[in-house]
Amino acid sequence: MSMHFAKPCLLLLAFVASLAALAATPAAAQESPGRVVQDGERTITSGGLKREFILHVPKNAPPGPKPVVIALHGALQPAYIMQRYLDLDAVADREGFVVAYPKGMNLLWNDGRSTVAGFLPILYPRDDGRFVLDVLATLEAEGIADPNRAFLMGFSNGGFLTAFIACRYAEHFNAFATMMMTVPVGYNESCKPARPVPILIMNGTYDPIVPMFGRQTPGARLMSASESAELFARIDGCAPPQQSTAPSARILRWDNCASGSAVAFYEIAGGHQPPAQSTGAGDALAAVILGPRRSGLDAPQEIWSFFKRFDVAPTEGAVMADAAAPGASAPGTAAIPPVTPGAAPVIAPVMATSVPGARSSAYAATGSHANGGAPILRNPSSPANAWQGIASTDEDAAPAGARVALVPLPPPSPLRQRNTSAQ
Repeated sequence: MSMHFAKPCLLLLAFVASLAALAATPAAAQESPGRVVQDGERTITSGGLKREFILHVPKNAPPGPKPVVIALHGALQPAYIMQRYLDLDAVADREGFVVAYPKGMNLLWNDGRSTVAGFLPILYPRDDGRFVLDVLATLEAEGIADPNRAFLMGFSNGGFLTAFIACRYAEHFNAFATMMMTVPVGYNESCKPARPVPILIMNGTYDPIVPMFGRQTPGARLMSASESAELFARIDGCAPPQQSTAPSARILRWDNCASGSAVAFYEIAGGHQPPAQSTGAGDALAAVILGPRRSGLDAPQEIWSFFKRFDVAPTEGAVMADAAAPGASAPGTAAIPPVTPGAAPVIAPVMATSVPGARSSAYAATGSHANGGAPILRNPSSPANAWQGIASTDEDAAPAGARVALVPLPPPSPLRQRNTSAQ
């Protein structure tokens, strides 16, 4: 073997060997005993199993519930490596939101396909969709997370699980983001969320693991990345997209969507690695098998900028839908239904509006602002029953006595400062 090829081959073999060793090591032993856990690791019971997640609370944050981002790692990627690799904590410290990093069993997620991560048989059945919802419910119950301001994102295998949850339990999160994921073709028929899904989708043009043009996997045939974005644009009832550019990226934005929803598709000129503000030697090593990691565009900052558009808390003095007129009773809290692959979402009832001419359904809008504001819905899983959602087209009559919260639409979220040509 010539020296020209020897070094890349040795790097490739070393990287594959490290993945094999990682997969063979119990998850608890993979975490360096000397590393500093900034906030701590938590254990909960979900589906009868002990499950774990890492919690990060922003530095110097005031007490009280905060926005929460749940970030799902990729296949064979420990949660703490995802935490370091993505550097989402830095954005959280600056912006004041909580981050939870759930841990997949054996570093893998059951993402709704018939195989785990699209290549392994399901030897240990578990409901990872339920686990994610249980993490959210735990943080809400402890007063750490604001039930009205929850977001879900995932990388690779974690991105597939994010899309699975978005299709079935969109009502529990304000917005979603996936990195290096394309949805199964079957989602054309099975993805029936209870409301439009605000989502950012990010893919690499040179991704050898999840090619952006789609492919067959043992668990499902995958759409292309652009088809995945177009699927959610159809679900959200969006008008045609607008195109812009950024460092090493082409961006399509569907901003004119039903009830203030939006879809963003980032086509990155890179591999199976999210772009970062800067890259180093470790990224170059990983590029041997994963493809290049681009710099100049920061994935966590772009994702939070998108999420921030849907980070709407009730305005001071607004009357929310469960603050009914005197004598009216507030709606109860609905239980989170179990996640069943392929099943249609179970929609829990909430209070509808009493606006003349308004329509109601299981998820009924509580009104829109006269200046074009988006409607706010009540979250059936939260004690306060408050969250963003969509206007209904159901024909049922609205119950009397319900009152309307008028909450202005948040301004479009700017991406990081760029020159005019990149906007």
